[in-house]
Amino acid sequence: MGMGDYSPGSIWYYAPTKAAPIVFIILFFISGIIHAWQTIKHGSWRTTVLLPWAAAVMIAGFIIRELGAYHTDNLTYLIASTVLIMSGPPVYALINYFILSRILYYIPYLAPMHPGRVATTFVGLDAVCEILIGQGAWRMANSSMTAKQRKLGANLVTASLSLQVALFGSFGILAAQFHMRANKAKLLSRDLRIVLYVLYVSATIVTIRCIYRLVEYTEGWDSTIYKNEIFFWIFEAVIMFCNTTLLNVFHPGKRLPRSNSVFLDRDGITERRGPGWADDRPWIVTLFDPFDIWGLFTGRDEKTQFWDMSDEELARLRAEKKSNKRNVLAGAVDPFHLWGSRGYIGKHLTGKKAGAKPRGTQMTESPAKSTV
Repeated sequence: MGMGDYSPGSIWYYAPTKAAPIVFIILFFISGIIHAWQTIKHGSWRTTVLLPWAAAVMIAGFIIRELGAYHTDNLTYLIASTVLIMSGPPVYALINYFILSRILYYIPYLAPMHPGRVATTFVGLDAVCEILIGQGAWRMANSSMTAKQRKLGANLVTASLSLQVALFGSFGILAAQFHMRANKAKLLSRDLRIVLYVLYVSATIVTIRCIYRLVEYTEGWDSTIYKNEIFFWIFEAVIMFCNTTLLNVFHPGKRLPRSNSVFLDRDGITERRGPGWADDRPWIVTLFDPFDIWGLFTGRDEKTQFWDMSDEELARLRAEKKSNKRNVLAGAVDPFHLWGSRGYIGKHLTGKKAGAKPRGTQMTESPAKSTV
C-alpha cells in the first residue's frame, strides 16, 4: 500500500507509515542533544536555549504519530500528533527572532529598530500564531466534529499560517535592511555574514513549510495534499530536519557574543561593554509602538545612544543599571514593574509624596544658599 492509498477504517485516510516516524525521532533526538551541548559550550542561553525545545516538540509529535500508525482508528493520536508537529516550526521561527535581536544588540547604531523590540514584537505575534494553531489544528483533525466545526478549525489554522507568512516577510525585510547598512559601513565580519546567511536560509525553510501547510488547509482535508502522506514527510519532516541541521552546523552561539551588553565599536574591530540597550517604557506602550516612533519625534531615543560614550561614562551606566536591577522575587511578584520608587506607576506616586508640603508651612530660602 502506497503513502496515498485509502485504508478502510483509518481516520488518517491512509495507513500511516511505521518506519518514517522512528527515523525522524532518532534524527531529531540526535539534533536536540547537539543543540543542547552547543548551547552549553558557547553559553548562548538567551539566544539558542529554545533549539533543544523545538527538537523535543517535534520528537513528541513523531512519537505520537508512530503510536497512531498502530491505532489508525484512534482520533486522539491524530489530534495530538498534528498539534505538536505543527507547533515545532514556530519555535524555530522564534529562535530566528532572538538571533537577529542579538545581532542588532551587537551593532546597535545600525539597528532599524530597538533590538529588544524585535523580540517582544515578533515573539508576541508568534504567540498569537501558536494559540490559533493549537485551537484550530485539533478541531480540523477531529473527524468526529461537524463539517462546520472542522471548517472553523481549518480557518483558524489558515489565519495563523497567513500571519506567520506576513511575519516572516517582515522579519526578512528587517534583517535585509540591517544587512545593507552594515555592509555599507564595512562592519560585517565573516562570522556575522555566516549568521545572517544562515538566518535567511532558516527563515526561507520555515516559510516554505508554512506555505505548504497553508495550501493544505486552504484546499481542505479532501485534497490531494492532505490525503497523500508523502507531502507531509517532505515538506514537514525532511525540510524541518534540514533547518535544525543547518542551525547545528552553523550554530549562532559560536559566532555571536554571549551578552547583550557587548557591542562593536564604530571602528569595526574593538568590542566594548555597555549598559545594554534597555527599553524603559511600559510594556503596553512597546506593544502598540514597537518602533518607538514617539521617541523619535521627542528625541528620547537620543538619550539611549550609549555607543558614542566614553569608557568612563559606560562604566557609570553599568554601575547604575546594576544598582537598579530588581531581584528574582520582585520580578515574579511585579513582572510589569508597576510599583516601587522606579515602577511605572509607583514612581509617580512617590514623586507626589515627595513634593507634598505640610499645611501651614512656608518654604524659605536658606541664607547660606542665597549667598553667591
